[in-house]
Parts: sequence; C-alpha cells; structure tokens
Amino acid sequence: MSIAKVLMLQMTPPKEKSQVYLPISKVYDQIAESFDTKRKRPWEEVCEFIETIDESNLALDLGCGNGRHSRLLLEKNIDTVSMDVSFNILKTALENELSSVTQLLAGVINADVNDLPFKDESFDRIIMIAVFHHLTNLQERKHALKEISRIMKRKGRILISCWLRTHPRFEKEDLKEIIERGEKDVLVPWTMPNKTKIMRYYYLFEEKELEDLIKSANLRIISNRESFHNLFIIAEK
Repeated sequence: MSIAKVLMLQMTPPKEKSQVYLPISKVYDQIAESFDTKRKRPWEEVCEFIETIDESNLALDLGCGNGRHSRLLLEKNIDTVSMDVSFNILKTALENELSSVTQLLAGVINADVNDLPFKDESFDRIIMIAVFHHLTNLQERKHALKEISRIMKRKGRILISCWLRTHPRFEKEDLKEIIERGEKDVLVPWTMPNKTKIMRYYYLFEEKELEDLIKSANLRIISNRESFHNLFIIAEK
C-alpha cells in the first residue's frame, strides 16, 4: 500500500438527505475547535485495544476526530492513517494533538466511511470510535461495514463503539421524553462557547441489532462490552 506521508484529500460534500439532518461533516467542521478542547482524554477501551496491536501492523483511525487516539498509536510506533469526514477537525488535529507526531503519520485522509479511498485488504487494525451511530440510514450502515470489511486484511480486527440509550446525556430534559418513547433517531445539541447549539444526528443501536449488522459484512464478533454507557465491539474478518 502506498500512501503519501501526509495526504489531504478534499472530499466532495455529501448530498443533503431528505431528513433535516445537517451532514455530520458540516457539524464537525463547525464544532472542531470546541470539540478539541473537550475531548483530550483517550478512552480506556481504545488504549486496551491499541496495546494488542503489533508494531508491524498498519492501523486506520477511522473517524479520528481531534486525533487523540491516533497519537497513542503513533507513540507505540504503529504505522497509522488518520481519517475523518470533517476537513476542519483534521486541521485541528494536525495543529494540536498530532502536532508533535505529524512526521510519523502514514497518512491523513479527508474522506467518508461509505467511500473509503483504500485498496482491498490494506489494514491490519481499525478503530472506529463514536462514528457509526452518525450514519443516518440502514443502507449507509450496511455499505459502510461492507467498505470496512473490504479494506481489512484477513484476520484483521476492528474496534467499534456507539452510544447506548442509557447514556446520561439522554436523561436531560431536552431528550428524555423522546428516549422514553423509544425513538432511535435523535438530534443531540453541541453547545458552542457562544451558547449556539449545533445539532448532531445519532442513531441509537440495540446490541443485537449492531451485532447482526456487523455479521452481515462477513465479520466475526470477537467480544462485546458495555462501558460508561457505550457499546464496544471487536470484530475480525
């Protein structure tokens, strides 16, 4: 696999959907700097997964956000490609979390999970943290998993995380009622420093529902775990 040392691909903006959801790329373009100030601590479950990755592996941080998990991979001398659908959040990552390890990156890619710009069987390990629940329909979710399976090597593994409906954020007054009604499509506000609210789309998976989707992409569930109101699944090709 040949990847430029630091490669920025400006993707075509996603088409507007029939639903009134702002495309997630646009959401994170707007909240990138604010997000970076509030997401400094790597997730324990990701740290544990990274500890199982060999230095000879090629890893993809799919939906890398501000790059805090990419930095851990790079500090462990793992060749890493950082990818996100938001151009601005990648820029923020390079300026902050990844500024001291930029020279170690195998690539920085601005692309969508439904159109991954990689050759078949490129990656040994993939982490996709708090990304999959932003896909707004079943067709997108199935196609994304098909794409992920395509770019994974045989015996490659992925760590996927999604919010659960028990997340404390859903106990707040603005969302509690629709969660209690059992709705799965929700809009969660991100409050900017100037108090403006930017709405982020989430789909709330049931555990079996997510497992069945993953299996449909010819991936085998290795483990699943609930932690701090998130579902973490490790799957193997």
